[in-house]
Amino acid sequence: MKPKAALPPVDMETYVPAAITVVRRSVGWPGIIVHERRGKSGAVDYPGGIRQHVLYCFLEPLRSDVVLAGQKETVDYEACDCRFTPAGRPVAFRWTGDVRVLMLGFQPWFFERVAAELGTSAALPAEINNRKLSYRHPVSILMQQMHHELEATAGAGVAAEGLARVIAVQILREFDHIRGTKPAPAVPPPAVLKVVEFMRGRLADSLALEELAEVAGLSPFHFARQFKTATGHPPHDYLIRLRVDRAQELIRQHSREWTMAAIANECGFSDQSHMARHFKRVLGVSPGEFADANPSVR
Repeated sequence: MKPKAALPPVDMETYVPAAITVVRRSVGWPGIIVHERRGKSGAVDYPGGIRQHVLYCFLEPLRSDVVLAGQKETVDYEACDCRFTPAGRPVAFRWTGDVRVLMLGFQPWFFERVAAELGTSAALPAEINNRKLSYRHPVSILMQQMHHELEATAGAGVAAEGLARVIAVQILREFDHIRGTKPAPAVPPPAVLKVVEFMRGRLADSLALEELAEVAGLSPFHFARQFKTATGHPPHDYLIRLRVDRAQELIRQHSREWTMAAIANECGFSDQSHMARHFKRVLGVSPGEFADANPSVR
């Protein structure tokens, strides 16, 4: 008899528990999803985990059960206390009474990129779900500012991206000591960062794997394997994501003056449709939808 296939992780953007309603959400913010949700008593199981890393900021006091590997722990949250749920870790939650929560979802590539820049790993254990971050913690204070950005108009996406990066740094610092023994990185972080900076400076060029490997000082085979270990993505996919990042910047700055075709060319995409396909894959919205949500400041 074949074993049951593992359940896939759910997507924060599209899955909402029955007892919960999304009352406010971000649109087109690069690498992150922000929801304000409200609801009544309820429960939710994530046997396959959540696709994003999710930070919950409870805007009102709440008592919640956290269930990990069949073991339940009850946690009392004060207003603006936070909880972090690592991506892909099976977990279940139960709560009683009204709930009002701000959720920040980090797309894995966004969180992994911050971790790579810090020279650490984005992999965190499920037990972190039981750790409460006080409303006085820097993460909780930053989440309150993130809440304000949901109400902002001009520049909200730019501000939210910056806040999310700082929050990710604070989370990685907070929980670094409970990872256990960390394996030695396959590529020293400076070498990875050197290649990333090389990519940033050559976004419009066609970069071969061999050229990137030479920058890192490794054979193409070892470079490709070790780059993915450090960043979570193959070199070409990471380059595409950097191009999408650059496209977002240009859309914010020049969407009233530049055509999408010109932006695509500037970022190294072969044409507008090539950019649109990858833009949608990485961010979940089209370049046009992103431009509507982030009007040009010029």
